[in-house]
Amino acid sequence: MFSWLRESAIFLIRRLISIIIVLLGVCTIAFIITRMLGNPVYLLVGQQADQEILDNLIHQMGLDRPLYEQYFRYLGTVLQGDFGISRYTYRPVLDEIAFRLPATLELVLAAMTITIVFAIPLGILAAARPGSIFDRLCALISQFGVSMPNFWVGLIFIYVFYFLLKILPAPLGRLDATLRAPAEVTRLFLIDSIIAGNFVTFKSALSHLILPAVTLSLSSAPSTLQITRTALIHILSSDYIRTARAYGMPNRSIYYRYALKNAIVPIITMLAMTFGFLMSGTVLVETVFNWPGLGLYAVDSMHHFDYEPIVGVVFLSALFYVLAYLVADIITYTIDPRIRAE
Repeated sequence: MFSWLRESAIFLIRRLISIIIVLLGVCTIAFIITRMLGNPVYLLVGQQADQEILDNLIHQMGLDRPLYEQYFRYLGTVLQGDFGISRYTYRPVLDEIAFRLPATLELVLAAMTITIVFAIPLGILAAARPGSIFDRLCALISQFGVSMPNFWVGLIFIYVFYFLLKILPAPLGRLDATLRAPAEVTRLFLIDSIIAGNFVTFKSALSHLILPAVTLSLSSAPSTLQITRTALIHILSSDYIRTARAYGMPNRSIYYRYALKNAIVPIITMLAMTFGFLMSGTVLVETVFNWPGLGLYAVDSMHHFDYEPIVGVVFLSALFYVLAYLVADIITYTIDPRIRAE
């Protein structure tokens, strides 16, 4: 028992150190790139402002200092949980992120749910009959999903389901304009409306969520489907599966008791990567559907050369990415003795 705890602690410490290194690298790269976008002072005062006013404002914002000095000052504030003040809205970046994060989380969780519900069962069925018409159809669906850009699919969905069929609402936020947001508990509208017993708000929130969630899931479902299929086909062709079949074991037991159990590790890893990818890949979908989340916030900040929000959103996306991988590593470490042996 003591040996297992010691090995687990070493495993966790190594992962935490790697997380710190990754976040530091992401913060550094994002800081340098945003400083190369341009000077935000001209946006604040205009191109026709007096040079003395420009120089004073540059000095007040610390932009006349060496880049390394600006970086270390910014890094010190980040370590204290302060991502600075938006130079466009004049509000703390952390408050802006906290306000918009639930919208992005709701969208990503809905897309993840769609991916898990459809992609994994389709991958299992395709692996059970490799080379069949169903397997080829799944491969075609995967290729279609990978090759179609998110923003294009979103625009097609809007045109078909809103403009032509008129069965879904206009892409203008999370609720109808005539409705108020439910009382804040989780700040996820679907859950909060259920808690409040307000099913009119729930229906509106769900109808606004369907198109962006399906659009976002189309970029993640194909890879999950293919990983599930590939992992299962590899396991089903292994020696112990052939031995189980030779002993006359039912296919149902082979698939669910042995094959799927051993394929769960790559599937969990893929789902962790998918969650991180979705958290960092909502920009185009949120822009197309006018979804008030972190992606749209980042786009607006880039339009205004607003450094701090861009770095804050990138840092938070990276944080969700590495935390998702950490959770996946802990799960696989717990359930797979081969990883513990390594």
